[in-house]
Amino acid sequence: MRIEYTGRHIEVTPDLRQYTEEHLHKLARVLRDSCDIHLILTAAKHRRIAELTLKWRDRTLVGVEETTDARCSINGAVDKLERQAVRLLQRRWTKKRRPGVTSAITLNVMAPTLDRDDRRKVLTTERLPIKPLSLEEAIESLEAYTQELIVFRNLQTEHVNIVFRRQDGRVVLIEPEI
Repeated sequence: MRIEYTGRHIEVTPDLRQYTEEHLHKLARVLRDSCDIHLILTAAKHRRIAELTLKWRDRTLVGVEETTDARCSINGAVDKLERQAVRLLQRRWTKKRRPGVTSAITLNVMAPTLDRDDRRKVLTTERLPIKPLSLEEAIESLEAYTQELIVFRNLQTEHVNIVFRRQDGRVVLIEPEI
């Protein structure tokens, strides 16, 4: 962590530098990476303003505090920066990481008998689109078209399901068990 100090109408003493570094220790642990911090201390009449600007990765966080004492201003600005950094990291941790949505699957139709090498031969290959449907819509589209099966993304569970008609006329739903 690199810290740069600027004093406007106030001298940044070694004591204030040490005080700032001690209070930024927790922030350095939270971010776990190198970051650049710029502290601007300003004295205006009886006010002491501390402005901390933190540059971390592609983010810029700013904490500003105004009190009558320079140490209290630094402490308040550091607290604001810590809250912002924790909020930023929590957003990154709670972001849902889902696999990409599959838009189609490949259906291989196999020969009913084995060939000479004890393998089944692929007769045809077909790409079936995966559409988001409810179960009722999938059954209706199975009955409306002459397709033997419907592959769809269930709107309630967000999982890929298969609906097909058996030889005895019953409709079967295949759901993944997760």
